[in-house]
Amino acid sequence: MTTRRRFLAANLLAAAGFGSGLGRCSLAGNEEVDSTAPSAPSAPAGSDFWNDWADELTRTMNRSREARMGVLAQIKSPSQARARVEMIRTKLWQLLGGPLERGELNAQVTGFVEGSGFRIEKLFYESVPGVVVTANLYVPAAGDPPYPAILAPVGHSNNGKAYNPYQHLYQTLARLGYVVLTYDPWGQGERLQYLNPATGRSFMEPTEEHFMAGRPMTLLGDSLALYFTWDGIRGVDYLLTRPEVDSKRIGCTGQSGGATMAMYLTALELRIAAAVVNEGNTENVAGPQYDPPGAVDDAEQNVVGLLPLHLDRGDILAAAAPRPLLICYTTHDRGETYSPVYDEATEEVYREAASVYNLLGAAEKIRLSASHMPHGLDYTNRQHTCRWFNRWLQGHDDGPVTEPLFQPFPETMLNATRTGQVVTSIPSRSSVEVNRDRLATLMKTRRAKAPDADRLRATLASLLALKPAGGTPRSRVLSSTARPGMTIEQFFFETEPGVRAPGWFLRPASADRPPVILYLADDCGNSLVEEPGSCDRILAAGYAICSISPRGLGIARPRFPHGGPNYYSPNSMVGERYSWAWLALGSPVAGQRVQDALRAIDYLSARTDVNPAQLRLLGSGNAAIAAQMAALLDNRVHSLLLDGGIVSFATLVESPHYSLDFSWFVPEILRYMDLPDILGGLAPRPCWIRNSVDANGTTLDSSKVKHRHLEASSGGDALPIHVHVIVEGAADTQTTYLDWLRSA
Repeated sequence: MTTRRRFLAANLLAAAGFGSGLGRCSLAGNEEVDSTAPSAPSAPAGSDFWNDWADELTRTMNRSREARMGVLAQIKSPSQARARVEMIRTKLWQLLGGPLERGELNAQVTGFVEGSGFRIEKLFYESVPGVVVTANLYVPAAGDPPYPAILAPVGHSNNGKAYNPYQHLYQTLARLGYVVLTYDPWGQGERLQYLNPATGRSFMEPTEEHFMAGRPMTLLGDSLALYFTWDGIRGVDYLLTRPEVDSKRIGCTGQSGGATMAMYLTALELRIAAAVVNEGNTENVAGPQYDPPGAVDDAEQNVVGLLPLHLDRGDILAAAAPRPLLICYTTHDRGETYSPVYDEATEEVYREAASVYNLLGAAEKIRLSASHMPHGLDYTNRQHTCRWFNRWLQGHDDGPVTEPLFQPFPETMLNATRTGQVVTSIPSRSSVEVNRDRLATLMKTRRAKAPDADRLRATLASLLALKPAGGTPRSRVLSSTARPGMTIEQFFFETEPGVRAPGWFLRPASADRPPVILYLADDCGNSLVEEPGSCDRILAAGYAICSISPRGLGIARPRFPHGGPNYYSPNSMVGERYSWAWLALGSPVAGQRVQDALRAIDYLSARTDVNPAQLRLLGSGNAAIAAQMAALLDNRVHSLLLDGGIVSFATLVESPHYSLDFSWFVPEILRYMDLPDILGGLAPRPCWIRNSVDANGTTLDSSKVKHRHLEASSGGDALPIHVHVIVEGAADTQTTYLDWLRSA
């Protein structure tokens, strides 16, 4: 995986003296997405900071796009096309985190429904040991078996496999002589993870359930897409146990999110002989006319680290070659379900995939079909789907299909479980339990191989994808305001070319070259300049304070996309979409914020009106994550105080509910370390921890905080001497801050 390669690169840097204590450590990212390239512009002098991060994402995406297009242009022979397809399949498996364990299916048929020209078997099987997948199997009543079969992953319908438009297609296919297996993914149908007992439905929409399950998986180096895909692969395994099924004639189709799953399944599962992708996420992440945050979606539709490998969604479609592939889309999806350039983007990925098909002598096996109806599995899509499978799986002409009158079955009739929900019917591991088990395995391995401080720094820099930086960043003071006892400057510095970090610098009037505190907080330090300010007593004690707005926060929160009309809501745009877009580029937002903090240290170290030898770092709220990471990576930090920060990333995995914004998640970090490991690596520099919180933001008592830190250590029953834990209620925080400053 991309991050693992960066991990190896970091180890090489460690051997060369990286993290040796001589100032700050840094690590180069992948060249094709390095925003320090000479083409990166200098930032303007104004205060439109909301443009910087969006513009940088656009530049980075466009560079990634250009590099990938250059790679595609070199594929000119059948052997190169075949090698490309094999490489895509191999790398996609690695990026998703699989394959998973192939245990016993333990399939059970729990009932039957008789239809006109078909029957439906209600069943379940296990995709991985202990994880139950609910499904329906449509079996033709006429014709001679063995029949061709269709694997049918579903889109984001609340009732999963029972959604009426999906039933309509499955009934039509069954009457045409196909066995159809459709199944519920986590968060839909009978597999709700956040069940409201009062209503029997989820507290969330399917996409929200997917986000809740998928975010913690990134911390483990896994992905929700892996589990969704594995459900389907095990569905193929089940189909092959049925005597009615012809193993050589298995197709796959899905609509919307189910179409995206059909893309993954067809790329990875060679037993699928033909596929139809209906209105899926058929546009490259680094697509044409990129408008940030771009074509990202919920957790299972995004692939972390895809773009640095010169891969994108067009390659996932190309990996179906030379098997028959039909791509259907609707012009009505532009700016609504998908991006404002969905039409153009889908045509682009079709051309990319068709180029591979052409080189392999299979030009007739790929087609693109457009409709102009709203997003949905309608008559046009059903016709295209059935005719495509008739042609390639049954050898019929692809003429129009006659559909008998559709008679939908109530959801309750199609339920494979007694109560209509796995969680209340069958012992089955939930997504949270799967993640907890994975975490336990990783923690056991990690404790047995605890790295030294230098290796810890190198690994962290690699996981954060830090870019090379050095020297004094360009800066400018935008305003200076005098108040009794202090001067307040509004300033910015360039954290990298074209990206400005704005902030406040407060200097006490009574001190000459005072010690300085770098203050990282969720409010980006605005509380410092209120009247009274949140740290006025600290200023009065002779300390200067500098705060910044890291990328994506405060006044540096990015602008809205230019496209529309319903192209992302504000919360999803900032809290999820930008984060997923950067992760596709292999650049965690948390790492960019740590980079901002490190450049702030460079900035402060160059100021002549403070004493950088007495530089302290205070992290408050979620920003405490960046503070402790920056402190580990930069030995110029004299001491550290964390106030109200989350105690560990592990608590996000273990809890079914959590409140930490996804932008603070670091992919794969729990394979190598957790936040307590980072604090342990600060020794002997003092570290104070005040009011640590759990996954839901609830303050923990000191025993639980200490347990988390001891759990991460390789031995001993006491905290390291440099770590000091405080839990206090409504006490004056400035008193605690002053105690910390005087003790260190």
